[in-house]
Amino acid sequence: MKFKYTDYHVHTKWSHDIKEFGPSFEDYLDIAERNNINLCFLDHYELYYIENDETYPFYDGKIEQYLEEIDNVKATYDFVLSGLEVDYYLDYEIKLREFMDDYGKDFNFIAGTLHEPHIGLPVTSRDLLIELLGKKDVKQVVDDFFRQSEMMIKSQIFQNICHLDTIFRYINIRDLKPTSDTDVSDDRVLNLGRLCIKNNINIEYNLSGLKFPINRPFPSTAVITQLKREGAKIFVGSDSHSINYFQTSISKVKKAYKFLKKIG
Repeated sequence: MKFKYTDYHVHTKWSHDIKEFGPSFEDYLDIAERNNINLCFLDHYELYYIENDETYPFYDGKIEQYLEEIDNVKATYDFVLSGLEVDYYLDYEIKLREFMDDYGKDFNFIAGTLHEPHIGLPVTSRDLLIELLGKKDVKQVVDDFFRQSEMMIKSQIFQNICHLDTIFRYINIRDLKPTSDTDVSDDRVLNLGRLCIKNNINIEYNLSGLKFPINRPFPSTAVITQLKREGAKIFVGSDSHSINYFQTSISKVKKAYKFLKKIG
C-alpha cells in the first residue's frame, strides 16, 4: 500500500443503507490521496437480502459489476483495497462458506459482521431495534447477539471481524437502558476478543460509535487496549457512509493507529 495508514471500513452507494445518490468509489479518492491514507471499501453484503430483495444493490449477481468497477479503480490508484462487510446468519453458514470459496480470492479484504441476530431487525437501526425490543426483552436480544457472535467467530468463516460489540450502539445507559439482569460488561466483549485471538482472527477497532449515543469506539478503548496486550491483531475502520464523515475521520484513524502502536 502507498501510505502508512489504512481506513479499512469505508462504504459507498453499493451499501443498502446509503441513498441511491450516495458516494461512489471515485468520490473518496482525491481526499484520501491528499491526506495520505489508504482506502478499503467495505460495502455491506448480506446474503439474505441478496436472495430476497430485488432492490438490494447486489441482487441478481451484481457482485460481478461491483468487482469490475472497483478493479478499474485499483488499476489506477495504488492506495485502494477491495473488500466486503459480509453479514453472518446462523442458517447461512454453508452458503457463506460457498461464497468465500467462490469470491474470497477476488477481494483484498473481507470482514464478517453481525447486525441481525434476528433477521429483518438489525440492532444497528434504532427504530428497528425498538421494534425488536417490543417482541423480545433486552436481556434476550443482548444474549442472542453475543451467542451468535461467538458462533460466527468459531465458524472461522472470516479472518476479520467488525465492531465486536455494536449491540451497544443504542442499548446503553445514555439511550435504550438495559435491565439490571442484562450483562453488558467489558468481560463479555473481552471474551469475544479472546476467542478471536485463539482463532487467529483480526479484530476491528471501529470508530463509528463516537457519533452514536454510546459515544465510544467498538470495542471500547479499555477493551481494545487489553486485547492488544494479549496479542490481538487489530485493524482500524471509520465505518464511513459519507464523504464528509470520512474526511473528518481521517485524523482519528491515524491517531488510533498511533495509540495502538504505543500499547505495543
